[in-house]
Amino acid sequence: MKNKLIAIFTLCIATFACAQSVPTIGKYAPREHRGFYNSTSFGTAYNWFYNSLDDTDKYNDRQRHDVEYYEFSGGSFALGEFKFGVAIADLVAFHTVFNVGFFMGTVDYFNEKYHECCTEVGCINVPEIENVDIPTSNDAYNFRTYFGFGATFYPIRDKNSPMNGFFVGGSLGYTLFVAVINGGHDSATGNGGFGFELETGKEWWINDHYAIGFGIGFAHSSLVWETVKSHRSDNVLSLSFRMTRG
Repeated sequence: MKNKLIAIFTLCIATFACAQSVPTIGKYAPREHRGFYNSTSFGTAYNWFYNSLDDTDKYNDRQRHDVEYYEFSGGSFALGEFKFGVAIADLVAFHTVFNVGFFMGTVDYFNEKYHECCTEVGCINVPEIENVDIPTSNDAYNFRTYFGFGATFYPIRDKNSPMNGFFVGGSLGYTLFVAVINGGHDSATGNGGFGFELETGKEWWINDHYAIGFGIGFAHSSLVWETVKSHRSDNVLSLSFRMTRG
């Protein structure tokens, strides 16, 4: 009986010692993602969108239609993204996401006018050929912003592993953009929509609190304002330099 009591006492002491040596879920530990989390990144990106403006509602009889199409592609060296949140167990960080980008590129623009022709068997849209623009390409400047909520996962917790600092992340949010068009069609087009962002990359600790690294990202949004089905998407590919705390 005495030996059993000694064994139980020893086991309790060992368990208590191990519990003290392992950081709790939210307790700070050097070179680990716990507690307050902040990640800031800057980099380059490529943006393309397919947007349109369907002016059908301005015709009272709804038999005439006027649709403007915009197809933009352009690059940016001024994409910035900011994340704030909390990291748990050196495994996952939950955070808000906010980014802004200024893109320079071109817009292909054309306008299509048509009317609805109805017969006994149904209605079809008949283009008014004389009022269909030939597609034109003009310089354009696009300002884009995104706000959402997401998480970043750090699956490799072994500090001795060369893959320590590898991460994958994602978020859901809302996109807004406005593109100013120069040239033959001095105008602007804009839209908004719900979408997602995905990112993967690698970080390296430079001291007990901060890590630097890079990330490769992709974002997609489905546009919602006065669009036609074939022209309601916005996309971004990005490569960024990151600094992360926590």
